Amino acid sequence: MHCGYNIMEKEEVEANGVTTKEEPVGGTTAKEEAVDVSPEYVNETNEDNVMNTGGHTTTEEDEIGEEDINGCHQTDEEDLGYIVRSEKEWARRHRFMSIDRLNIFSDAVFATITTFMVVPLKEEVQGYEPTENLWSSLLADWYRFLIFVISFWIVSDLWQDHVWILQNVEHVGDIGLILNVIFLMICSLIPFLAVIMGNYYQYALSAQLCGSCILLLTLLRGLMIIFAFRGEKMLSGEFVEGGTKLQLRDELLIITGLKVLLCVLSIGIAEVNVPAALVLLVLTMFADWVCIIAIGLYRKWRDSSFNTDLSSHLSRRLVLENIDMDRTQTFTDGIFIIVATLIILDITTDSLMDGEDDVDENSLLETLQKNKEPILSYLSTFLTIGMIWYINYSIFYYLQRLSRLLLFLNRMSLLFVSVLPLGFQLISVFSVDEADRNENNAVRFHCVLIFFATAFQVVFWLVAHWRRDKHFSSKYHGMHKMRMLCLLLIYPSMSLMLFCASFIDRVFEANVIHLAELLVPVAFILLKFAFELTLHLRRSHRKPGVSNLSMELTETQNGKNNLGVSHPGPIS
Repeated sequence: MHCGYNIMEKEEVEANGVTTKEEPVGGTTAKEEAVDVSPEYVNETNEDNVMNTGGHTTTEEDEIGEEDINGCHQTDEEDLGYIVRSEKEWARRHRFMSIDRLNIFSDAVFATITTFMVVPLKEEVQGYEPTENLWSSLLADWYRFLIFVISFWIVSDLWQDHVWILQNVEHVGDIGLILNVIFLMICSLIPFLAVIMGNYYQYALSAQLCGSCILLLTLLRGLMIIFAFRGEKMLSGEFVEGGTKLQLRDELLIITGLKVLLCVLSIGIAEVNVPAALVLLVLTMFADWVCIIAIGLYRKWRDSSFNTDLSSHLSRRLVLENIDMDRTQTFTDGIFIIVATLIILDITTDSLMDGEDDVDENSLLETLQKNKEPILSYLSTFLTIGMIWYINYSIFYYLQRLSRLLLFLNRMSLLFVSVLPLGFQLISVFSVDEADRNENNAVRFHCVLIFFATAFQVVFWLVAHWRRDKHFSSKYHGMHKMRMLCLLLIYPSMSLMLFCASFIDRVFEANVIHLAELLVPVAFILLKFAFELTLHLRRSHRKPGVSNLSMELTETQNGKNNLGVSHPGPIS
């Protein structure tokens, strides 16, 4: 929030003969309004101040509170702390609440929806016969897997739209909260509709239900955009002063209109061709990029001052547009939390005891020993998910900003992370004697998931070096880069070696991959000790009088391009 008139109010004041002068107040500047105000301006201002905020209409007392916040009645005795308190009182009076709690709640719901879509797949995989070829069983369910991927991407795309809309909003009223709850309620239906689409994909009704759900979400998205951008009271002061409010609002509404058109076409064409209807729904996820390209071409054609070619325009939008890092980390952590705890559902007492009620101590011990494979698989998989989260945490620790391209790579990594419970389930099902070489196939499938989940983290890290000065903070230098590189390469290397080893002639037992996953944290700890020891030795051998800060600055300057990644200068 900021003190003083906003831009539009300043223009109105100057146009109607209102003058202001600045006087220093305790190191700050206060503005006093001149007495000579035209009656036309007063009438217009009074009409504009009648504002419906969540069912509450402003009163004279509210208007005085507004004027105090905007600085109209500031005196020399008012300080910045009083202004901040007045802003909070104004927000409470108008039923405006901070956007932070709404964001946290929404991110948690989106993360839950995204990860719970894998549960139907786990139930399907649990019914596989260990004696049948695993790849044939997976191929028979290819449509279910495709629907899962599409549904995951649709939900994560809805979350990204949610971030874009509320990224510049500081306060929200009752209407905004209610719209958000309705939006999340309809989003929560997507896993249910995905199951219907996966089981009854040949029916047009299944595609029409999915298209209608996305259509309703898109229309609600448009209402949220209009509500968020209709005034300046809910928006951040920096965003309003930046002058990009109308441009961003129009772009978001154009994207919304394109998505509505695609959804309507998908619902209509489902009667004739269900796969074509599904393709149109997939295209809704790329509507924003279609609009970005169209806007770039239009500006180049109509605006003579726009002298940037299309590739540079797309590069700016991909690399230089900021995404809310706090919300991205909340959404990412939510997915890791739910995935890590979701796998415990497969080792309940009901699943281990097969519904037996009368169990003595000896039979209990025998049952636990017989089911040691699921328990060991749970421990190793949980540890793997936790370590992948640790790598993600380490990457974000050094980031100072997030771009569209980096967000896309993070979502790709999360897609494979969300399927890790499926790999755990397959290893549990095929870790039996009658499975024979199917156990090798289960190990390969699990290794593929781990490889791609961590390989996209490596690509994320390399792409961030493309504009290192834009993405990384100043604390990322020297030995920190080598440590991050080693951390990032541990899991891709391990999964690739186990994948190749599973092609041996004999049965490759799952205990080998469990042991490898359990030993990875030891490698992380050893790497940490080696890193600290190296830093200690370098400090002990430094020249007398050279401080740690000067060494770090030297490492930063000398290590800009030591990773072999191109580092072009800033965009002009």
